[in-house]
Amino acid sequence: MSVSQHEEDEQRDLETQERSMSRTVVLTAIFAGALLVRILFNVYLVGMEEPGLVNFPDGKDYDAIGRSLANGTGFEVNHSPDTFRPPGYPFFLAAIYTIGGPGYAAVKIVQSVIGALTCLMILLIGEQLFSKRVGVIAAVIAAAYPLLVAYTGFLLSETLFVFLSVVFLYALVRLREDQARRWVVVAGLVLGLMNLTRPVTLFLPVLLFFWLWVEWGTKRRAAVIAGMLALLMMVPIVPWTVRNYMVTHSLILITGQNWFRLYAGNNPTIMHDSEAIGGSIEPEQLADYRSAYLSFLRHYLMHEPRELLRLELHKLKRFWNVFPKTTYRDKVISLLSYGVLLPFFLIGMVFALQRHQKPWLLFFWILNFCIVTLIAHGSTRFRMPVEPVVILLGSLALESLWMRCTGVGHVGLSARRMG
Repeated sequence: MSVSQHEEDEQRDLETQERSMSRTVVLTAIFAGALLVRILFNVYLVGMEEPGLVNFPDGKDYDAIGRSLANGTGFEVNHSPDTFRPPGYPFFLAAIYTIGGPGYAAVKIVQSVIGALTCLMILLIGEQLFSKRVGVIAAVIAAAYPLLVAYTGFLLSETLFVFLSVVFLYALVRLREDQARRWVVVAGLVLGLMNLTRPVTLFLPVLLFFWLWVEWGTKRRAAVIAGMLALLMMVPIVPWTVRNYMVTHSLILITGQNWFRLYAGNNPTIMHDSEAIGGSIEPEQLADYRSAYLSFLRHYLMHEPRELLRLELHKLKRFWNVFPKTTYRDKVISLLSYGVLLPFFLIGMVFALQRHQKPWLLFFWILNFCIVTLIAHGSTRFRMPVEPVVILLGSLALESLWMRCTGVGHVGLSARRMG
């Protein structure tokens, strides 16, 4: 090897090391910044030892079950085995209570760390689908995005579910690129954990079949991979289903509240309530919520289809609403964050569809949660796992608009052509 060749190799190694160090610095800075924002939020706005929304029915039950598990008395509420709540988040809380003690500070610290890791996963997805710049922009936005920050202070499953969601999406992005079996295994198992946390992606493998068919152009391979994802998804779920059968002597896949929740958002009372329509209300006590829900659907499909359509539009309105139905402060914060990002998200969707390699996965992901909303009810909480996609496509728009305004894209294209 000549001296000049040796020097060139050393120079390339040096440049590689510098790029690696630069990337490490970026990742560390984003993680540290995101973690700091979340810790400060919990310390000064919520309180590390304050329960947050523990008095919210979900949070109250999650806390009670988590403590019951940590104390060794089992998955129960008021000394009775529970099948109403999905098990993922209570087991998550139980692990923290067992290791960190009964206080809430440990929960909020762990959730803050998970929230910061979510930002890094958003960066990795953005890099893989679009560019390094889009990934960094998206991660920086996610680091301070109020909705992603706020839920780290509450005993609710959103922070955990969103983290599992971005891990799942990253595994699918990698699967799209190299079709390695390990990414199928990772995605399938994580999908199972997601459903144990919030069972809103049980039928996602069906949509993933169509996504894979679009990506690879082969129906058979798409069916095989989607089938493997569905089977692997069931690996974490089946033991819980067995537990439910042993407790109730009836087949309950994950939770026994499905028909109750469906009827809560689809019943005659809510159709005539201008404030509640599209959302959820506590339904009257019934012996059979399944029959009541199916009867409601039959009646409106056959006799009042326009009213049913009106209900579905109200659900979507609530799902995508800029103004949550909470406090005035929350409305202002949402307007200045999600409200500002929403137009860029829509522009980003257009730019994404103009790309040679279109990020169909993100569109199918959005579709899944829109379908869940149409079946159940509308809520900004249902939109939480879609927020990373909103941020990613919004970041794509920001990068594309900046490049078009500054001419950077045209200069780069000309340089490549001259090369």
